[in-house]
Amino acid sequence: MVLPKERIFYLLEAYISKRSTSAEENELMEWIRGAGEDAELKDFVLDIWNREHSVDRLSDADWDTIYARVVGGAPGGAKIRRMSVLRFAVAAAAVLVILCSGYYFYFTSTQQIPIAAIPPVTKDIAPPSGSKAVLTLADGSSIEVDSTANGTIAVQGNVSVIKLADGTITYKGNAAKGVSYNTFSVPRGSRPLGLTLSDGSQVWLNVGSSLTYPTAFAGKERRVKITGEAYFEIAHNAAMPFRVQHDDITVSVLGTHFNVNTYEDESAKHITLLQGSVLVSKKSVSKLLEPGQQASINHNETSDIILNEVNLDEVMAWRDGKFRFGESTDIGTIMRQISRWYNAEIEYKGVVNQRFVGSISKDVNVSQVLKILEATGGVKFSTEGNKIVVMPVTP
Repeated sequence: MVLPKERIFYLLEAYISKRSTSAEENELMEWIRGAGEDAELKDFVLDIWNREHSVDRLSDADWDTIYARVVGGAPGGAKIRRMSVLRFAVAAAAVLVILCSGYYFYFTSTQQIPIAAIPPVTKDIAPPSGSKAVLTLADGSSIEVDSTANGTIAVQGNVSVIKLADGTITYKGNAAKGVSYNTFSVPRGSRPLGLTLSDGSQVWLNVGSSLTYPTAFAGKERRVKITGEAYFEIAHNAAMPFRVQHDDITVSVLGTHFNVNTYEDESAKHITLLQGSVLVSKKSVSKLLEPGQQASINHNETSDIILNEVNLDEVMAWRDGKFRFGESTDIGTIMRQISRWYNAEIEYKGVVNQRFVGSISKDVNVSQVLKILEATGGVKFSTEGNKIVVMPVTP
């Protein structure tokens, strides 16, 4: 069945708000059965997420009942295998999104009845409540950013280091004789934090990351060193190119927006360009990126740089406070992100072959994230103190 976009969105909205007629429900279900992997469904899910997607009212009960009700509404009782389940609140309505193999279903109730929250979990891990960022000065002394009052927190030569009201750090001043370096670190189990360098370039560091940089730039280039992941918005200066260094990899720019992911536990290092252009180099090999492209470099001695088109929303989800997994994400990738965010140890007992698609706010306890993953039917978890055990679901 072919329907105009506006009609599809109307039917979905009406079904979620429980104001659709029987004829409209049948029309929607008939379209869903024939829609396959229609992008309209994906767009609708993302549209809901973009409005406001809290999962703090996630129900702890009735997953099977809800699933049966949704699937039972399909003409002919179509049997559909679940791939993932997401439930979140939008204003007064609770929206259940079931991501299936090629099908997406939506369910909600607009009745003014409180939705049961997940009961307290004894062995749970809360999301980071603030930043645990540490600023290491040129003399080796350290400042815990969260525990420091706003205003000037240090003076490095002719440069003042200032903490702003939102917790970000900014440098004001000019280079003095000699170059001094600071290191800004955001540990695991922290919230990402921003930094404005002396040239006006802005950097946001993800958890488990650090940046080493001059307190003020001098000479023919602006060079910083990174571990982990960071997003850069570089102030344009044609006379002084900006270079990001990690081991033998260099990212060279004039003025642009890009993301650098160098986590050692990932399969490769990734440089993703959002705006402008960057030159990625390793040894004798260099590649110029266009917006929307990502350069991947394996953790070995080879110099190969592989370019691919990527989903920028997925790459930048960490800046938006989300876990976002696109198309077909393996459990290892997901658990590495969970491990850094909650500062949790991950242990595997058995092999999980299930792959996942979905998005969820990071502002929830780990139990809620794990429950959503378990709802796919392909994985189960147990939490032991600060350790999460990952297990396959056996028949």
